[in-house]
Amino acid sequence: MTSATHTTYLVRHARTAYSARHVVNGSVKVDVPLDAEGTASCHALSAPWLDTVASCVTSGFTRTRQTAHALLGDRHVVLRSDHRLDEIDYGIFEGGPWTRYGNWLAEAGRDATPPGAGESWSGAVARMLSGLSACLEVPGPRLVVGHGLLGSVVRWLMTAPPGERLAQPFLPEAPCLEPVVLDDDELTRLLSDAGERLGLAAVPEAAGR
Repeated sequence: MTSATHTTYLVRHARTAYSARHVVNGSVKVDVPLDAEGTASCHALSAPWLDTVASCVTSGFTRTRQTAHALLGDRHVVLRSDHRLDEIDYGIFEGGPWTRYGNWLAEAGRDATPPGAGESWSGAVARMLSGLSACLEVPGPRLVVGHGLLGSVVRWLMTAPPGERLAQPFLPEAPCLEPVVLDDDELTRLLSDAGERLGLAAVPEAAGR
């Protein structure tokens, strides 16, 4: 049996005013904090595994750091940020409804970069998975607080039939605060063929493996 010290708990940040309305925010220059319900849901979460967390990694966005602080409370856990876990850059779609970006993505494809953005869907996912891989370098059990796209991708990789490739870059929305639990071996295996299954040009490698 794998030791609990080799476990990653990946969660999507708690609710914000944007996420409640399915409005996109992929720019760290636009500060979107948790709303009252999001903060309350963090404080209300009672999960025994939270008491075991030895380290925490978040994206560079305010809402992920707020989520981590609210979940961990006064526990003595070192919190660090990794911009590889940041939300996708939406370019001209920033601040608009997700459906507007989604319609463009359906036409342009996963490898196209939105006007005004610095990365494609494929590039963003490869970056996020690289950041998730790097989390293996910090002590476990570890809490990783990221964004909806990373959560959706990891859930698909875990539940889709082995070897299945993602046909279209559209996945069910990841729920806020519901952890995906992976031991180090599972995470390493998940990352080993993620690039091929997701149609990524860059294949993330598991850190230290």
